[in-house]
Amino acid sequence: MSVIVIKFIMLTVQISRAIHITMKELMTTKELADFLRLNEKKVYQIIRDGNIPHVKIAGKWLFPRVHVLRWIDENVERERDIRIIGSDDILLARLLSFYSGENFPGSIIFYSSVGSLKGIESLIRKKGQACCIHLLDSETGEYNLPILRRMLSSQKYIVVNLWHRTQGLIVKKGNPYAIKGIDDAVNKQVRFVNRNEGSGTRVLLEYLMRQSGVSEKNIDGFSNMADSHLSVALKVFLDEADVGMGIEYVTHLVPLDFIPLKEERFDLVIPKELWPTSVIQQFISYIRPEKIAAVSRNLPGYNMVDTGKILFES
Repeated sequence: MSVIVIKFIMLTVQISRAIHITMKELMTTKELADFLRLNEKKVYQIIRDGNIPHVKIAGKWLFPRVHVLRWIDENVERERDIRIIGSDDILLARLLSFYSGENFPGSIIFYSSVGSLKGIESLIRKKGQACCIHLLDSETGEYNLPILRRMLSSQKYIVVNLWHRTQGLIVKKGNPYAIKGIDDAVNKQVRFVNRNEGSGTRVLLEYLMRQSGVSEKNIDGFSNMADSHLSVALKVFLDEADVGMGIEYVTHLVPLDFIPLKEERFDLVIPKELWPTSVIQQFISYIRPEKIAAVSRNLPGYNMVDTGKILFES
């Protein structure tokens, strides 16, 4: 048998197998009706409307399974509301409130500020469509991306910068204890108010404590926790504490002083499968400096240098 004949036979077998596989993936009208849980009359109506992928062979309607699945996916009515879970931020809360008011009732955003680490966990458990985080990696000194690589290693996601913001110490007006840094929380024997575990601010505080050689057991009030930046500011203002850690912005809402320690990056993390949806893209259009300026024109402690920039795509 010649080489040409052998090659011809092998090609014929391959074509035969391909046709067999393709035919197995073609559904009849009845099979499609069962698949869609519809009666056959409804299927014929969908065909007449030209809405479903189909082919007519020898007078018989057939439906490629792979195209039907894609057609279903393209026509799924996505949830119009958004759940954002993660870090506490007053500017973000204002922006989301503005978005919801402008898009109600078509789309609103629910915001749960439970901390950066719980925000990432919410994505893992599919409890939210996005999370906002500001987590400093102690090994690299980089924000967010190293931690996301470790915690979301099995998932695909996109990271968009919201803004940079200044973190520091919140003290009474006039700074009566002359506090300059973390070590003064021990040396000045002042009452401290901490943030909740899992928050990015708590992670930053513990990082700065290690750098300064400060032990939590020597800080009066280390276990006294508040769940937001504004709560920290109010505890200091109401004389329930002398100093706490938080963002600069709140000290312009409550008459307090601020000692800057670090500028941090505040990012939004979105699962890649949700990125192209219209509701996510509609919200992303809000993450622009000019839109944010319309929400709040006075933004002390915020930096919009990278606002809206895609920082990472897995």
